[in-house]
Amino acid sequence: MIRAEGMGMGRWRVKWLLWAGLAALLLAAIWWWLRPPLVSVLRMQPSTVQYSVVATGRVAAQQESTLSSTLTGRVIATPVAEGASVRAGQLLLRLEPEELQALQAQAAAQLAAANASLQEAQRQWQRQQQLFAQGFVSQAALDSARLSRDAASQSVAQLQALQQQYRARLAQSELRAPADGVLLRREVEAGDVLTAGKAALLFASAGPPRVLLDLDERDAGRLAVGQPAAVLADAFARQPLAARVSRVAAQVEQSSGTLEVELQLTQPATFLKSGMTVSAEIRTGQARQVLLLPVTALRDGRVAVMQQQRLAWRMVHTAPAVAGRLPVESGLQPGELVVVPAPLLDDGQRVRVQP
Repeated sequence: MIRAEGMGMGRWRVKWLLWAGLAALLLAAIWWWLRPPLVSVLRMQPSTVQYSVVATGRVAAQQESTLSSTLTGRVIATPVAEGASVRAGQLLLRLEPEELQALQAQAAAQLAAANASLQEAQRQWQRQQQLFAQGFVSQAALDSARLSRDAASQSVAQLQALQQQYRARLAQSELRAPADGVLLRREVEAGDVLTAGKAALLFASAGPPRVLLDLDERDAGRLAVGQPAAVLADAFARQPLAARVSRVAAQVEQSSGTLEVELQLTQPATFLKSGMTVSAEIRTGQARQVLLLPVTALRDGRVAVMQQQRLAWRMVHTAPAVAGRLPVESGLQPGELVVVPAPLLDDGQRVRVQP
């Protein structure tokens, strides 16, 4: 009997230990389930932010013009190579002049004959005046001499105008540089027939180059003439250049939704070539201290702030992102702890901060 009771007590103890272990596991699971969730936080500290607009653009000459001829003719000379610097008045292209020279020579011969006729008509007029005063010729004869003189004078004037016209047309057979500058491109070569009005040469006047940018129309409200900028040519990545905004286009290009902005360099840049690709940053505001909030900390316009180990959801107002972070305009103070990323937890819920 004593042995049977001892065996019964042993089985009871085993059951008790099993139940105690299960209870401990259950309590541990409940504790694990109910313990505050773990979150990571960011302490808000002011950072210096420079507001700017960044864009890609191109280099352009101070003034570019397309030169064309008012005549149709065969090109016989192109003495200047593309990319060469030229002086004002320097010959850039010449058309075949023989026909115009022949016409000018013919007009000159006709003018010489007309001048001789005018001189004779003038002498006849003077003689008729003397004879009329002496009573030897009638008024009709005097009037006829005067009309002959006037007709000869008119003929001379017409031929002089015609000669000037041929002289001007002969000058138009040559295209010359309108100012000091660079011949950027030539569309024709010697032997080609150039049609009147067709583009023949692309000319860039001398002067510091411009930078032309096509900016998104959403940046229009942030741009103003005089704002400082920095320009960097892709081909000269280690030579940044200072510039300023010299012009903001008056209208937006509808097809692309862009606004053309012109920058004027404020330092020499002889290495820049017309048509080069450049990057530019326009500083649209003064640098200032702001709180920068990670985009992931924001949910429905609110952030979760730590207050005595509990969450407090708060509305914040931010400016457009700067380098992937949102400048805080209101709603947060320096030193506050913000949960990042924004948790899927309720307001007032207790949490633990991850070490």
